[in-house]
Amino acid sequence: MRRNAHASELPVKKVLVTTVPGIEDLLLEEVSKLLPGKGDVRKGRVIYESACALDTDRLYRLVANLTLAEKVYAVLTEARAENLNDVREAVFSSLEDVKLILEPAASFAVEVERVGAHPFSSTDIAKVVGSVVQTLDPPPPVSLDDPDVVLYAELVESEFRLAIDLTPFVNLRDRGYRVYIHPSSLNPVVARALCKLARVSDESSFVDPMCGSGTIVIEGLLEAPRARGFGFDVKAEHIIGARANAAAAGVHAEFGVADVRKLANLLRGGVDAVITNPPYGIRERAVGGLREVYERLFEGAFSVLREGGRLVLLSPLKRLVARAASKLNWSPENVRKLDVGGLTTFAYVFIRA
Repeated sequence: MRRNAHASELPVKKVLVTTVPGIEDLLLEEVSKLLPGKGDVRKGRVIYESACALDTDRLYRLVANLTLAEKVYAVLTEARAENLNDVREAVFSSLEDVKLILEPAASFAVEVERVGAHPFSSTDIAKVVGSVVQTLDPPPPVSLDDPDVVLYAELVESEFRLAIDLTPFVNLRDRGYRVYIHPSSLNPVVARALCKLARVSDESSFVDPMCGSGTIVIEGLLEAPRARGFGFDVKAEHIIGARANAAAAGVHAEFGVADVRKLANLLRGGVDAVITNPPYGIRERAVGGLREVYERLFEGAFSVLREGGRLVLLSPLKRLVARAASKLNWSPENVRKLDVGGLTTFAYVFIRA
């Protein structure tokens, strides 16, 4: 979306913000702190109605300050749609707003997401939206490669929305600091959510004992710049990459080469949180085997956590987590299911008594 006088005149009060399924409540809380208003949660989405009109500057500030979002859209219209005629009528109802956005002589493209069973395709929806927009006089030019404005249409079951893509051709999870990419890199949005579940603050100290390229540690320090963040990994190349990423992010973290099985000996002073994404045995083999790694992780975390400290970990391996935790009679305070790139996994929060 371009900054222009016409955009600032739009009566936009609602935004659609997408995220990783499973952390929608955390995103809603984040949006609520940035905008007065109220929101509803859908799978992978927050639909938020602001208490005040959202001009271009407010929308850009919102986008700039979101940490748990992947995409952000300014909603122009919502309607119930059972067929393509309903879609057409909904787009016509917002045509004056679309005209304001596309003046003067702005080109556009249409992106569509369709969820559910329908007797038509996403391409059919795009054609309907595009044909209605081109009834404007003069018809705005279409540009698939470099449009000035991207109109986003979604039909989720029978809920239709037409919106302006405020983050066209980018995803907010793609952080600029990632100059080194780990083979099993964690989505930074998920890493930030884990840090929030761990309650990382400026007074905290925390560690990721299997840090890979450092995403969790970096996101924790971006969340709380005065916290102390430690990261360890058994592979030196990952630690070198983590240091490069931290430098690019402008945060100061303490990284070192170490095996998770030695965690109890690494931080004798204790920490407030252990936050980690242990191996799943899918892309990388765990040194010592998965069972031993998980058991040593729990033993080390239990040893280094201060009273009331939190172990937050992400894993799809429910049996391994349960087995390792049971050896310490440790039960999770909270478990949430996430869909991370099509993989069902679980975020666990354990509290040290």
